[in-house]
Amino acid sequence: MHSWILNMIDWALRPERAYQYQDVRIEGFRLIANKSQQRSAGLLVEEKGPTERIRGFGLSPIKPYRDYYGGLTLITQLLPEPIPVRFAIGYTFHTKVVTVDDMSNFGWLRLATVRPDWLYPNLSDQKQLLGYLLEHSKKPAFYVTRVYHYFQFDLYQTLVSQIIAMEAKNECNDK
Repeated sequence: MHSWILNMIDWALRPERAYQYQDVRIEGFRLIANKSQQRSAGLLVEEKGPTERIRGFGLSPIKPYRDYYGGLTLITQLLPEPIPVRFAIGYTFHTKVVTVDDMSNFGWLRLATVRPDWLYPNLSDQKQLLGYLLEHSKKPAFYVTRVYHYFQFDLYQTLVSQIIAMEAKNECNDK
């Protein structure tokens, strides 16, 4: 019942038409394999633990993952000017072969406005862009949230397909 009502509201409001994004660029990734790397994820300068041993890829209950990061420009009806946005998306790699099922290995997409001390947003700042839009837009919060939902889902699909294509290309180049 709730999804039917939400679909009708979305049909009337058309939140998927309230945004565009351009200049999407995946700039690289960072390997996250230990606790100190998790704490410093997203910072320009990576903190090093003084005595922490760097883990290898042996038997470990914690699987290493990559934080792919980059940026884009968001143009939306919610604000008058384009917004420079930084993003990060985590990817847990279990095998060397990339398949369609690898979409399930991608974590939550983190979006935030640009900050000088960040390379990309950490997990603690995953909703920073939503908070920024809610604070600076004159539109109702419900509408802002729906636009953000559509934007985030659309961008997630774009990034996942780009990363899978990039990994497949790298796999071919390695052979």
